Amino acid sequence: MKLHISIFQMPDGMHVATCAEIPMCQVLRHNKGHAMTDCKRMAARFLAEREREGRPFVPQIAEVDITAEMANEDVGPHQGPA
Repeated sequence: MKLHISIFQMPDGMHVATCAEIPMCQVLRHNKGHAMTDCKRMAARFLAEREREGRPFVPQIAEVDITAEMANEDVGPHQGPA
């Protein structure tokens, strides 16, 4: 299964790796390579657990346009897809 992992460096030098499709799959490491490896390992464990439980995982990800101005907009209850 192909998943997306984003990685960035914090101002303090630490690296954050996050798997977009898997909730709460995020690691913080001193080394960029370790962050990537550990994030992949965490995702693999999540997928293995779902498989053991017989719960298929079908990731969904949406690409959206976001602007800085949106930060000031009032966000009401989620209305579902447009």
